[in-house]
Amino acid sequence: MKTNRRRFLTTLGATASATLLAPSVFDFKLLAGSPFVRPNVATLKATGPILTGYSTAITAMQALPANDVRHWNNQAAIHYTTLSPPPGSDWDMCQHGTHFFWAWHRMYLYWWERIVRKYSGDPSWALPYWNWTANPHLPAPFRMPKIGNPLFTSNRDSNMNSGAGSIPATDSAYTLPLSGDFANLDYYSAQSAVESSPHNVIHGDVGGATGWMSYIDMAAMDPIFYLHHSNIDRLWDLWLAQGGGRADPTSDSTWTTQVYNFYDENGATQSMTPCDILNAAAQLNYKYAGEPAQVTQTCGVIPIWLFRYIVLLVVPFPTPPIGPDPYIVEVSLANVLPELQKVLSNPLQQVLLELDGVQTAKPPAATWEVYVGLPAGVAPDPTSPFYVGKLGLFGKGVRAGFPHGFAPATLRFNATTALAAVVNSGGESAPISFFSKGIVVDGKQLPGNPQSDVTVTQAVFRVQTRSRQ
Repeated sequence: MKTNRRRFLTTLGATASATLLAPSVFDFKLLAGSPFVRPNVATLKATGPILTGYSTAITAMQALPANDVRHWNNQAAIHYTTLSPPPGSDWDMCQHGTHFFWAWHRMYLYWWERIVRKYSGDPSWALPYWNWTANPHLPAPFRMPKIGNPLFTSNRDSNMNSGAGSIPATDSAYTLPLSGDFANLDYYSAQSAVESSPHNVIHGDVGGATGWMSYIDMAAMDPIFYLHHSNIDRLWDLWLAQGGGRADPTSDSTWTTQVYNFYDENGATQSMTPCDILNAAAQLNYKYAGEPAQVTQTCGVIPIWLFRYIVLLVVPFPTPPIGPDPYIVEVSLANVLPELQKVLSNPLQQVLLELDGVQTAKPPAATWEVYVGLPAGVAPDPTSPFYVGKLGLFGKGVRAGFPHGFAPATLRFNATTALAAVVNSGGESAPISFFSKGIVVDGKQLPGNPQSDVTVTQAVFRVQTRSRQ
């Protein structure tokens, strides 16, 4: 029987031992000259020091006094919880659907990793990353439902836990938002794209209808959460490393001066701003196995590109929600065709599709492939030019599990290539189409069977123009 996901203060399944394994005492400063290397979990042995150290740390953190800020549950609560935060706590701080998604989660992982390193008993311990693109199955050590394995929880999709299920290629293909059209996007738009997919959709793939990873108030209780976010953090480095003028918003003072609080391995409060975490290796003393050289950035430096946006077209959505069947919203380009043609001929301009007011009652347990301009009668194909991305919801836009600050989500996709395919074929219609999909089970992708409909208020096509500053 599954643990009630609302019982936040229970232990992780029934796997954690009550015995506190005494960690080694070591000085983090002694290791400052050699960056920790966050490894690919696929390269690790279940009995190796990284995964056994992780298990040891979870057990030790769960055995701490309930009011210790380093307790496993309290560290998860920093991300989000249904409980009312105690006075002065730094709970419910996760940034989803904001400009700080990448930055806040990097800070969160950094301080959490230091706590886990201490309680692992291994002074060289580093957080692994789960590269779901190359390894779409849940890592095997997290699927072993045996007593004494705190990496396992039954609060996941059962197919993912059994190994029969895997992440669909469209959900895990992080190369889509990191290349092609996205070479020309600003930091905020690229971050938003990565948050929607793969971030959101993989949360839903792993959690399913009721699992912890699907709910923002429980996700950080699942040990796989941190490996998932480690890979999302790695994508930030990879996005920057592709060059092409990609840069963090180092001249945006509203971003660079934002302060967030966390706790270190000794339980002391630590404060950080995005300026403190721009360069992971130089400032935070870690890097990822196999990644290219990290791009060095400095706050106060003005990026070479300036981005401006104007509205091209607004399309109100019909009243019926997006459900399990193909859902199509007709879009006529007739009134904007001359302007659109000029935009598409300018390499310094892109057209973004923005879905506003996106919301649902509870995690849908499905995702939707999104197409712009897909001709009638043509089967959806993510390799076609009409595919713009995946609609997935986690936290922002989901009422269940987000009791302290619900707000609808805004999702963004780059529709430039899709609209060019429509215009080049002589078309004047660019319908927005949604096709519901499930996870892959035994090699076959399941059709979507969402448990909750999704509503959208409107679609906005925005022209992005970039120019040198």
